[in-house]
Amino acid sequence: MKKQSVLWLTALILTLPALARAQVSPNFSGTWKLAQVDPPVAPGGAGGGAGGGVPGGGGSAYQDNLFSAAPATLVITQTATQITVEVGAEKEVYTLDDKLTVTPPDDVNALKTHAHWDGAKLHLHFKKGMNFGRDIFSLTGGTLTVLRDLESGGGSTTRTLTYTKAS
Repeated sequence: MKKQSVLWLTALILTLPALARAQVSPNFSGTWKLAQVDPPVAPGGAGGGAGGGVPGGGGSAYQDNLFSAAPATLVITQTATQITVEVGAEKEVYTLDDKLTVTPPDDVNALKTHAHWDGAKLHLHFKKGMNFGRDIFSLTGGTLTVLRDLESGGGSTTRTLTYTKAS
């Protein structure tokens, strides 16, 4: 009996670390509307290193693309192996295994993306030409928080974007 208890205890000790690592990753799927930006984006779209993009703002070349300082809407679809983020007319696909995706392939100015998990947070990295970005997604209840770092032409910005789920 004592030997059997020791065996069960040993098996339990060996499986606990694996169970602790097997966290359920959040699903970010849905349409998300911008609720708050910190620090705010300047009126007229002057948002620092990577351009502006204020909800309802005007004229910025960056307002409706991946490098917007604060995209007004994100449409996200997620499967077990990839996540797609749609900003304006652009769709970016990330594999969730930290492998680099290049679109179109063999183009020096192609969009390069990769993603990886850090616990329950999802890190999305993207680069196109001289523009670099990183978003860190996290979910709390029905709120999506995005820590957005953008760098372009020597300037950089970091903002915390808060989104509420529209659908």
